[in-house]
Amino acid sequence: FEMLIELCEMVDELVYDPEVRVIILKGEGSVFSSGVDFNSLGALVGRFMGESAGGGMSIRSDIDKYPRLLTRLESIEIPIICALHGAVFGMAWELALACDIRLMSEECTWSMKELQFGLICDLGGQARMLNLTTPSRVMEILATARTYSAQQALDWGLVNHVYRTDDLFSEAEAMARDIIKNAPIAVGALKRITKKGQGLDLNTLLDMEANLQSILLRSEDFQEGIAALMEQRDANWKRK
Repeated sequence: FEMLIELCEMVDELVYDPEVRVIILKGEGSVFSSGVDFNSLGALVGRFMGESAGGGMSIRSDIDKYPRLLTRLESIEIPIICALHGAVFGMAWELALACDIRLMSEECTWSMKELQFGLICDLGGQARMLNLTTPSRVMEILATARTYSAQQALDWGLVNHVYRTDDLFSEAEAMARDIIKNAPIAVGALKRITKKGQGLDLNTLLDMEANLQSILLRSEDFQEGIAALMEQRDANWKRK
């Protein structure tokens, strides 16, 4: 839990660095992450079973902290590419689902096994998968607690691409370079519409687009983008 807090706080700080245009999230070692640390989870059990947790109010307060951290990853206007290799289990998969683009190595496996120890996922994993694939598929993934392949994640719309293991990180960097070529405030507007617009009706989405476009059309970056296109050169984005 401490690592999740530190990770999200670090990402939050990067928003204020004008040089940061894309974030790549990846794991060290043989796997991306095996999920929640059970020692950390076990340390909370005593508190959850105590009299102070009667009615569940204090437990809900504890749980509520962590989805808010992942929501912050979605609300910042910097794209986050998540490169997944080896294995991605439980809470780590929920973290990946909060990122904007997911790339996976061909040997990677993933699962959400919370129901095997009597719980459900509570960091938004179910809700985010419901935005990406069908309810019946989400029911299968969670209710069976099976381990799935990278190809299944791709087929079900849960990841963008599957790459050879040796190519995963270089492909993530290549995608980041392509994003960096584009105007940063326009990329930020795109992310806001994509993330905030899920579940909204068409007219509300059109209003969001018009409001953000009215800002972009008055930006220095728009003028620079037109000039760079006419002069056939790379744009020098000012982020304003």
